[in-house]
Amino acid sequence: MSDSTDSGSCFDDRLRQARQGDRHSLGEILQSYRKYLIFLARSGLHHHMQGKADPADVVQEVCLAASDSFEDFRGNSTEEFASWLRGILSNVLAMQVRRYLGTQKRDPRIEQALNQGLLSASSFLHSNLAGDFTSPSQHFARNEAFLRMAEALETLPKHYRQVIVLRHVDNLSFNEVAQQMDRSVDSVEKLWVRALAQLKQSIGDE
Repeated sequence: MSDSTDSGSCFDDRLRQARQGDRHSLGEILQSYRKYLIFLARSGLHHHMQGKADPADVVQEVCLAASDSFEDFRGNSTEEFASWLRGILSNVLAMQVRRYLGTQKRDPRIEQALNQGLLSASSFLHSNLAGDFTSPSQHFARNEAFLRMAEALETLPKHYRQVIVLRHVDNLSFNEVAQQMDRSVDSVEKLWVRALAQLKQSIGDE
């Protein structure tokens, strides 16, 4: 896995440079959050607009909006920056809903469900799972572990990522996951074990 995430000190330096007008530093910060945003966008889209919007295109729109409104960011930490980007992503996804689901564009329940999906996906990335997969010899800063987790998830085959999202982000039972994936419960349970093992290996390869 490429090392596109920043240490806390690198983030602090780049944030300070970005606030002094260095657009290259801002671009590097946004690039380090790209996989995180793609994971969240994919999780937010899969219920309502699967196949209608490309997560990479959505994230590109988020990065452009973040670059244009960077002066509005008042925080200092990686998690505050992630939260700020998540708010922009929520707005972009809401626009996607209006664009693709025109007849339901005034239904606030859909946008609430999108926001809940983003929150669940983000909470999963901030859970203890990344820490559980990190060996004692690795010294990932806690405030960047969620970026490592997002990058590792994006390297997984689609069916591995899907079973993890359905189990840990959507909190579905194995029976429900099996129905969603059109597989047997036994097959899904084995797939889930293999997916977690590969995710652990991906993080361990850091």
